[in-house]
Amino acid sequence: MAEALCEDGVHSTPVPGLTLYRWSETSSPRHGVYRPSLCVVAQGEKQVWLGQQVLTYNSATYLISSIHVPAQSRVSRASAAQPYLALRIEFDPQEWLDLFEGGALGREDEVEPEAGLWVARMEEHLLDAIARYVDLVRHPEDVPYLAPLWRREIFYRVIRGEGGQRWARLLAAAGQANPAHRAVRYLAEHFRDHVRIDDLAALVNMSPSTLHRHFKALTHMTPIQYQKRLRLLEARRLLLGGAQSVTEAALSVGYESVSQFTREYARLFGLPPSKDVERLRLAP
Repeated sequence: MAEALCEDGVHSTPVPGLTLYRWSETSSPRHGVYRPSLCVVAQGEKQVWLGQQVLTYNSATYLISSIHVPAQSRVSRASAAQPYLALRIEFDPQEWLDLFEGGALGREDEVEPEAGLWVARMEEHLLDAIARYVDLVRHPEDVPYLAPLWRREIFYRVIRGEGGQRWARLLAAAGQANPAHRAVRYLAEHFRDHVRIDDLAALVNMSPSTLHRHFKALTHMTPIQYQKRLRLLEARRLLLGGAQSVTEAALSVGYESVSQFTREYARLFGLPPSKDVERLRLAP
């Protein structure tokens, strides 16, 4: 992996869902959105804040996000001599459900909801499957034939390992995707829209109070807080792109009041939109 990462930055690859990362220094906490993905650190260490919970992962562990979830993160161990090296494999949760439904992996009855982002211990068989998947970067001609096989093996190894019981509790409820997961996914896709909690609860066949409890367990946010965070992060991305004014960005992500947008933006990022974007552009 180190051979493929000669320069710092985010590196896309021809392997489905695989992104590689290299950083030669630690970073301050940064806001972002974790998509459904498996995150692995080959060298160095990373910290993720989900609400008040701090998740730390390194070469001995891995992190899984089963949902789209806003969080803060930072590279907590890196240097020029030993840079932070990591990878992310994005997935559709349905890929995992297919394995559960294939039998032999078992199911668990519904239990109390848990966070949709967690860390588990890395195991030898899983690491070997991941290494073969990453090695396809050097052999793009093999990707159409081997990537689907090794990708499926990676998911299988996770399910059979320490993280598998968590997946069973989160995803294998009555043979269907967890209703709270569906609610999170719906809001992630419709955060710009006006969504009533009662309507969202009815959509996933839950009572509003049950939805609120399960949603907060998964994301450490209420549905309204989750929607607001996605709106603000998307607006920040649009402003950094330079193609939209503050008013245009606010309206495009679903705000009806620009003054409310400016207040909530400053509350999250520490500065009003224009000053925050200027600070980010001047940062090294």
